[in-house]
Amino acid sequence: MLHPSRRIIFSFICCLGLLGMVAIGGPALAQDQSLPAVGPEDTRGGFTPTWKVGDSWILEASYRDLRSPGEVWLPPIRWMFKVRALKNYQRQKCYVIHIFPRNRLLKVQAILYLSTIDLRPLRVIDIFPTKEGVKHQERVIDPFHPQPLFAEASLVPYDLPLFPLVRPSVQQADGFGAYRQAARSRKIDKITTVGGLRFKKSLNQEEKKPTKQYADVFGAYRLAGESFQVELGDEQGKETLVQIWQEGAPWALSSESPSRKVRLLQPAAAPAPAPIAPMEGY
Repeated sequence: MLHPSRRIIFSFICCLGLLGMVAIGGPALAQDQSLPAVGPEDTRGGFTPTWKVGDSWILEASYRDLRSPGEVWLPPIRWMFKVRALKNYQRQKCYVIHIFPRNRLLKVQAILYLSTIDLRPLRVIDIFPTKEGVKHQERVIDPFHPQPLFAEASLVPYDLPLFPLVRPSVQQADGFGAYRQAARSRKIDKITTVGGLRFKKSLNQEEKKPTKQYADVFGAYRLAGESFQVELGDEQGKETLVQIWQEGAPWALSSESPSRKVRLLQPAAAPAPAPIAPMEGY
């Protein structure tokens, strides 16, 4: 008999109808209970996190119960992110990131191939349970078209903006005053391929200094360096995702959308159980 909280999580997964998300694979992963060191930013090109093989971190995600009216949130799920390897894919060097839940009952995982240059997604494999057993689905991604990565229907919180992140400084009119921080806004075409057909949607990504409402996000972190508030929304200006990034952290300190809230845990919590091994060849 499942514990009540586990029944809630399981029913929630079924409710979302994970009709097509990533593959499972490989050997059991060793657990690293400290956040990985992140390489220094390229001051010319902006900030892009860097990792090394063996780095790991934990995200805690809470999900809105779409079956209930109002703001009803389900118990959080903790996800382990593990840098498994560096591989060449589409003629580019990539980080291979394996993501799996600390709750072994969930059977939902993901494998990401992210460019080591700018973390653009080159390959995304979603792994999910079905009545016939665990299956996987791979997204169709244009390697020559940099764009943000959205988890969309997947439970796995792997949303990423377009890197590098930049907060331009604008000099005051008199030429002697301090520099003020300006926002950087750029338009991006998000391209989705379904059944061989390509669909394009215009997005706006804005990078700026975090506003006061997110000040408490930094309370649990002792990191130095630039911080960024990244807002991703459609061309009508409707916000769909807000993330807080800071140099020295391996992932966004927080991420919020209408359906989920995610935070980076520090330090990493107790050892996670061994995940289901990823499929051979991934």
